[in-house]
Amino acid sequence: MNKSETIKLLSEQLGITQQETEALYDNFVSVLSDHLAADQGFSIPNLGSFHSKIREPYKSYNPHYKKMMLLPKKKVVQFTQSSSVKEELSGGGL
Repeated sequence: MNKSETIKLLSEQLGITQQETEALYDNFVSVLSDHLAADQGFSIPNLGSFHSKIREPYKSYNPHYKKMMLLPKKKVVQFTQSSSVKEELSGGGL
């Protein structure tokens, strides 16, 4: 599901316009991004939690150049699903 499909679905379920829904969506993504950039976690009940982590440098094979390359450290986002989502995806909700 892409952004426009998400906005259309939320708009229908909430009974508000797509423009209002898009503004809410954009604000939510902005708050989430700001928290992660500031190394603060972000938890959504019944879904999971997001947090940022520094990935250490590591070697990886580059098939284009046919050689090993050292990739630098960088900040990545990690998501940990809640137990209710985990149960739903493992067949508890099917």
